[in-house]
Amino acid sequence: MVSQSTLNPSKNNKKKKILFVDDEPDITWLSKTALERNGFEVQTFESPVSALDNFKPGSYDLLMDGFELYDKLRKMDNNINVCFLTAAQEYYDKYKERYSSEECFITKPIALKNLVNTINSILS
Repeated sequence: MVSQSTLNPSKNNKKKKILFVDDEPDITWLSKTALERNGFEVQTFESPVSALDNFKPGSYDLLMDGFELYDKLRKMDNNINVCFLTAAQEYYDKYKERYSSEECFITKPIALKNLVNTINSILS
C-alpha cells in the first residue's frame, strides 16, 4: 500500500488528472487505486480505442499508455505529459529511440510506490 505521505499536492489543491490505459485489468485497477489514494484523479481504459473515443484535449495532466495512443493523442493535445508503460523490453528499446527523451518510460512490473513517486516527479 502506498502511504499518503507520498502525496504531492498541487499549489491550488486541484487534483492532477491521469488518463491510464492498459490491457491488463489487474494492473489498471491496482494503479488507479494507488494513484487515487495519493491524490490523483484517474480515468482508466483497457482499450486504446475506448480511450481515444473518450479523450478530451486539455482534460488530462498525464497520459500513461503502452505506445498505442501516443501519435493520435499528441495531435489532439500537444501539451499532455506522457509516460509510456510496457512489459515488453523489445518495444521499450524500439520506442525509446523514436520518442523524445522528455517522455517517461516505465517497464512493468513496477512497485506502486515507485509508480506514484515517478508520476509526482513528472507532474511537479
